Amino acid sequence: MGEPAPWPWDSPLVDLNGDIVLTYMYYDVPFVPTPEVVVRRMLQLARVKPGEVLYDLGSGDGRIVIMAAKEFGAYAYGVEIRKDLYEQSSAKIRDLGLEGRAKILNTNFFDADISDADVVTMYLLTSVNERLKPKLEKELRPGTRVVSHDFEVSGWRPMVIEEVYEEWRSHKIYLYKIPGKEIPVPSGKTTSIEDPLTRQIMALVDGNNSVEDIAAKLNTTPREVRNALRKLLDAGLVEEIRIVR
Repeated sequence: MGEPAPWPWDSPLVDLNGDIVLTYMYYDVPFVPTPEVVVRRMLQLARVKPGEVLYDLGSGDGRIVIMAAKEFGAYAYGVEIRKDLYEQSSAKIRDLGLEGRAKILNTNFFDADISDADVVTMYLLTSVNERLKPKLEKELRPGTRVVSHDFEVSGWRPMVIEEVYEEWRSHKIYLYKIPGKEIPVPSGKTTSIEDPLTRQIMALVDGNNSVEDIAAKLNTTPREVRNALRKLLDAGLVEEIRIVR
């Protein structure tokens, strides 16, 4: 059967005489805003922490990006192809003074680089999720959380499926985690380390503990561990970070 036709949002609308009366463009997904209660629960289920990086694919009016930055302290990026929604959400971010933590990218989410994400959120369609899945599997690091509103990612096993009731309907939230581990391997070299957290992280680098293991043991985020590991790699104290799928 092939791919379904794109949503005819912004396709030409003609009258009976064949004259174009409205002009639209084709997009993969219509804009339907996620209710605030669902947005908040998506971010709670993903356990978004201050300083983490979040990407919202198809960010619409920017409500997920704004809440992630404002209430959860994340660095949040929205990816929105529609120019009007991009401009509307960017203006709201400026009005709220969130430019340092929130930003909207006016591009197709299939083209956006999301490799730095700790969390990815989306409210797309099952068919679009299927097309997006290879990109997510290729670009996202092990342990990255992916939260989908209402539409599952076929072939992935969700960690959590939660139903949220809001006014006249219920919403399903699917929480996934990219499988695999990042395992830092010590080089065998030793030197003094001034920063206390970096020193604690180095003490746990044994070729067995993963980035997530170390973060959990030190009650910090995987992003903080990775930042420290980059310094340890530069100092020659960590030989490599192995990706085990």
